[in-house]
Amino acid sequence: MKEESQDDAAGAEPGRRYLTLLFADLSHSTELAEIMDPEHYAAMLAAVREVYQQTIPRHGGMVVRVQGDGLLALFGYPQTREDDGRNAVAAALEVHQRVRALDIRMPEGFALCLHTGIHSGLVLLHAGNVELGRFELLGPVPNIAARLSDAAEEHEILVSEETLGPASRFFVTGPPQLLKVKGRADRLLVYRVDARASAAESLAAKARPGATAFCGRRNELAALEQAMGDAISGHLRVVAVAGAPGMGKTRLIEHFNGRVLHWGCTVLRGYCESDLGAEPLQPFRHMVQALASETPPQTPEDFAALFAGMAVGDMPLVLFVDDWQWADDASHQVLSALRKRADCRMLVVLSTRTGGTGGISSAADQIILLPPLDEEEAARLVALRLPGADPFVAGEICSQANGNPLYLEELCHSAARGETGRRQGRVQGGAGWLNRLVESRVQHLAPAQIELVRVAAVIGNVVPAWLLERMTGQPAAGPMQLGLAEQDFLFPGERAGTLRFKHGITRDIIYESVGLHVRQELHLRIAEALKEHGAHEPHDEALEMLALHFEAGGDALQAAHYAEMAGDKALSASALDRARALYRVALAALERLPQTAEIALRWVSIVQRLGRVSVFDPVRSELALYARGVELAERHGDLATQARARHWLSYISYGVGDARVAIVQGEQALREAQAAGDQKLVAQVVASLGEAHSATAQYDRALALLDEAIAVKRRHRSARHSNVGLAYSLVCRAYVLGDRGEFDASHACFAEAIECVAGTTHEIGASTHGWRSAVLLWQGRWSEARAAADESARICEATRSLTQLSIARAMSAYADWMLTGRAECLQTIAEVTAWLKPRGSGLFRSLNHGWLAAGLLESGREDEARHHAAQALLRARQGDWLGVAMAYRALARDAADRSPARAEHYLRQAYQTARVRDSAHELAVTQLCEADVAWRLNQAERAHRAVEAAIAAFDRMRMDWHLDDARRLQRLMDPAATPACSA
Repeated sequence: MKEESQDDAAGAEPGRRYLTLLFADLSHSTELAEIMDPEHYAAMLAAVREVYQQTIPRHGGMVVRVQGDGLLALFGYPQTREDDGRNAVAAALEVHQRVRALDIRMPEGFALCLHTGIHSGLVLLHAGNVELGRFELLGPVPNIAARLSDAAEEHEILVSEETLGPASRFFVTGPPQLLKVKGRADRLLVYRVDARASAAESLAAKARPGATAFCGRRNELAALEQAMGDAISGHLRVVAVAGAPGMGKTRLIEHFNGRVLHWGCTVLRGYCESDLGAEPLQPFRHMVQALASETPPQTPEDFAALFAGMAVGDMPLVLFVDDWQWADDASHQVLSALRKRADCRMLVVLSTRTGGTGGISSAADQIILLPPLDEEEAARLVALRLPGADPFVAGEICSQANGNPLYLEELCHSAARGETGRRQGRVQGGAGWLNRLVESRVQHLAPAQIELVRVAAVIGNVVPAWLLERMTGQPAAGPMQLGLAEQDFLFPGERAGTLRFKHGITRDIIYESVGLHVRQELHLRIAEALKEHGAHEPHDEALEMLALHFEAGGDALQAAHYAEMAGDKALSASALDRARALYRVALAALERLPQTAEIALRWVSIVQRLGRVSVFDPVRSELALYARGVELAERHGDLATQARARHWLSYISYGVGDARVAIVQGEQALREAQAAGDQKLVAQVVASLGEAHSATAQYDRALALLDEAIAVKRRHRSARHSNVGLAYSLVCRAYVLGDRGEFDASHACFAEAIECVAGTTHEIGASTHGWRSAVLLWQGRWSEARAAADESARICEATRSLTQLSIARAMSAYADWMLTGRAECLQTIAEVTAWLKPRGSGLFRSLNHGWLAAGLLESGREDEARHHAAQALLRARQGDWLGVAMAYRALARDAADRSPARAEHYLRQAYQTARVRDSAHELAVTQLCEADVAWRLNQAERAHRAVEAAIAAFDRMRMDWHLDDARRLQRLMDPAATPACSA
């Protein structure tokens, strides 16, 4: 590769680049400088520097700076290559080897060796000078690469996983390690690279544990098996598997190879490399190396003759060549020579890229094109790679990857690392190696296409055709855009007049490659074009785009204005996730404006609307916003404003499970609202306080407040609109009555609540059916409970309410457990409980832990049962009592045979909890538990008394399943006993 001159580098335009940086230093250089003669030390440095200058360019890199004994080299300029990371590591290995081999006399006890660090990512590149070197490199990537070099021991090469990714198979590495690097918040996954891997090691590593599981591709696998059938019949077949980068070509072939190996076939494998560092006949040389032939062939005809001679057994010989698009002419000649031997039992499988330069149409008998995975296959792959992921994150991953297995895998890795921050509604993803892959594809486009795709990336994932034409002057349906569709970038969207990126992660990577100042200017130009377009046409649909483009362009005033309008529009349409994101944009924009009283009160107003959309799906991290709202209201607002701000702090605290905090704040908000004379607000606070008191099982106070709120809301009930407030107060009253065992009255309240929101899809419907399911579970009506929970889940999915969806799925799974006893039901409860851990939500979590404690104990998983029982008891400290009695009962049963005293203690605690809640059904179920424990402790008289009391209570509350269960225990204790009372 031709090295760029100093003059060329100095004229380089500043810009963002996806680069791989290599830092290398001489080990023990300070000690060597002190003990070596200056002339000898200088000669040694000159020799090391010469190695740097000779080796780095040969691997496609560029020496940026040599200072003393240290080297900084970059890979990826002037053109990004997808294998820059791999080339950098290969260069480092050669530099280390050549430095070790230098014929320099060293002081006793010292060896000439280096330590090196390599890292990849987005770098801001400027032309350099004498002090800075060829380039000035800005951003975290240079610092991290330097830190890796510092952390490396002598002879060591430390490479980040973000640099190598799947290319790690080409090297012999030590075990991965997590390294704390100064300047980076999270720890970095790094490998110690020891050597290049042999061909066999490289190919075996592709099937290593932890690689993406094989998923789908039934039709493509069947086509390969059909070709295998022809080969078994004695006919040579050459099949190419073609697809875009990351579409799973090698994964499919590896899976197929595993099957044919099981059948008894011989499989030989090789891979082609890009023009950098490749050797003639490379893939077939790999195959011969695996055979350890004493007289390896030299010409294409010799290779063909060798393979044909091996294809004489009962089962075919299978040759697999990866990355055929990079095959050299001599390798093509081998394939041509093989095809002339059509009567041998041989199957040749080539993997290649669509649009590659490998002449695949003339090389293969059949081309199997790999389309993107369909929705079902993509969802299954995400479930395999990210078990327990909440459905909205999984759905966002599938949406962004659009069926590309490689992108699916990388986004799953990002989500597993907790990198689910959003930018313009997108899940973040893209390691250094993946960024290079995308950017290298971009750089192979024509210059005008590069501009088109980068402007489109700034516009968004979905691109109005008229807007792209306005910004670039290029027709959206012209040949340039059609070329982008062929290259898997932009294609016509589902809506007429739009384009969209095929893969959301591709769009994100291209967006990040656009320089900040250029990007900001484009965002502002796009926003102004949208405003102008809206002057002639209604622009309600453009509100969100206007908000986001003004925000990204740095115009805080306009961003706040349009984000607030768009949030209000989304709220009116019940698109609560979008409203939430937009209100957050508006709040962030207002923060950047001068903090006048007007701005402060506007901020308070927006945060209260944020509360309206967040209350059904709250996040603990947002509590600080509501606390700040109270602070600003106290500083700039009147008493009613203060009361309203405090009310929302109270309500969101209740939503995340901090019911005691909610009560404290709510009682103060009530006093302030009453003092301000705001009767409408008083009614709202009374209802919210009733809900918070019901959550802490303070049922007398809760019912008094709820009845007061319900009476007011019934008087002002609208026949034309949904009565959300009334519905939720009724729901809370219903579950309080249900907990007290007044099931008929409870179900009547639920029926009225359902009537309040009939015909609408609203979060309150999810709460109504969810709590109805809970009451049905208490009553032992398992099938009805499961149906109600499933209806709640359906509404949650439509409204994207993760908190309520978690509760609904847990209830459905517990009902299913009681009906079927399937272990996967308990696993579902554990998984959906984990969904909310990142949100810090604890609302009614004790129920889940109580169910798990009971179910796991019954399944014989005592240690896990005790863990979840302990988690339920911890929730009691926050006033969440709903699952606590169940947890104590599980602990009592667990301890009965081992420690009778502990069992008695847990029974007393279960009774105490039931009484604290004033829960008649819990009291009855605890009596049944006492009967069971007493019987196991040979306390027959006590067991009979307890079971008879439980039977009477179950009969009174019409808890038929529990009644039958109690009678079974009674018959076990005394087969001649008659029921205490009739059903």
